[in-house]
Amino acid sequence: MNPAANAAFTAPLALLLAVPLTFFLFASYPPARAAFLSLLISTLLLPVDYGWMLPGVTFLDKATIPLLSSMVACAALAPRELRNLRLQGPTLLFTLAFVVGSFMTAFTNAAPSAVGGIVLSPLTAYDGVGIFRDLAFPLLFPFLLGRMLVRDVRQLEPILLAFATAILIYSLPMLFEIRMSPQIHEFVYGYFPHSFAQQARSGGFRPVVFVGHGLPLAIQTSFAVLGSAMLWRRGRKVQNLPPAGVTAYLGGLVVLCKTFSAIVYAGAGSALIYLTSAKTQARVAIAIAVVVICYPLLRSANYFPTKLLTEISGSASAERSDSLAFRFTNEEILLEHARERPWFGWGSYGRNRVFDEEGVDVSVTDGLWIILVSEVGAVGFLSVFGLMLLPIFGTPRALRNVRSAKDQRLLASFALLVAINWADCLPNSLSGGILFVFVTGAFSGVVATYRRPLPRRPEPRKRETPVAGGFGRAEPVR
Repeated sequence: MNPAANAAFTAPLALLLAVPLTFFLFASYPPARAAFLSLLISTLLLPVDYGWMLPGVTFLDKATIPLLSSMVACAALAPRELRNLRLQGPTLLFTLAFVVGSFMTAFTNAAPSAVGGIVLSPLTAYDGVGIFRDLAFPLLFPFLLGRMLVRDVRQLEPILLAFATAILIYSLPMLFEIRMSPQIHEFVYGYFPHSFAQQARSGGFRPVVFVGHGLPLAIQTSFAVLGSAMLWRRGRKVQNLPPAGVTAYLGGLVVLCKTFSAIVYAGAGSALIYLTSAKTQARVAIAIAVVVICYPLLRSANYFPTKLLTEISGSASAERSDSLAFRFTNEEILLEHARERPWFGWGSYGRNRVFDEEGVDVSVTDGLWIILVSEVGAVGFLSVFGLMLLPIFGTPRALRNVRSAKDQRLLASFALLVAINWADCLPNSLSGGILFVFVTGAFSGVVATYRRPLPRRPEPRKRETPVAGGFGRAEPVR
């Protein structure tokens, strides 16, 4: 039974109010800040798994409504920003592969597939449109929106400030749910969006609030710690609060979220951001990006240290070790099935999943990478992760063209944040949501701006004042 069927009137009302809110933000703030605030507010406040199907377009929910509203508001209120939507080089190639690969997935799965006692439907050209749509709304469109609106490194700081401030405020309901159990979503919207049992951990609870699950909220809180650490390193206060205190407070909140990966991201990431140079951060980000893009090959060849990671996770708790081992086991099952269609995958209608002889689905898809590899193949995986990780590889070149040392550090720290976000998409499925796809696009837009030296502004000429020269001539003083 769908829990959203019991939703109160507040659920549709909140979704409808997101549209005028987005237009108000675009009328009040610069387009980049308005789009980010719209996605941020919707991520943290709107109901989960509730919405309406718009036939032939998409499911209208807390992710797509603010995204579509931002796109329309930008076109109506800030049309000049559309000129920045220029793609070239590898970015254009990955985008084209994203589009073409969706239709190739449908084309290469035009025959029915018999599994156990059931027959899986063949795909048509219209299904290719559906595959593209289902991937474009959470991945391609928010990326392109962020890339279009954010073009200057100084535009990244307001994003960090807004996010750190929002999580700082959000910590109040989070602390309530840590103590009293997750119940705010049900109280406001009339239903609980996920398994309540999954939020119980270590004799307590992980907060959910309006995010839907304790895991993505913990991950997003860890990203707020990284953002606060960047502001701390730049000497910027968070709403007149000392950034060191904010970073420590949010770090403690991450610990209370009882999610091991989030604690690692917050601890290791903030240490790198505060203690290391911009070049070191860029190198670490590139190293992470290399591992992420090579992960399917490493898993296929059994070179990735799954056993070691399971043992390390077990040092924290047996529950976390079992969870990680379960994910690795399902990856192997799905990867074995994906090898039969390596380039363009199995497509939709459950064709990418694994069934036993009786036709029972025995697979669980957790990580975004295995979802892409099994559904749209190696081409789909490379087009998505290549598009998202490409600006990280361009960071060293961009750093040479950023004149301020503080801005260099900010750009390198952002590369690290983006790398951690997409590394988290190996065990999980887009914990940062479309909000951090937008952030990735914003980072890509900044790197694209600084891939070449910026022209220096000509210095204003000083006014010439004539004075008497040595031979009675009027000579200028410069």
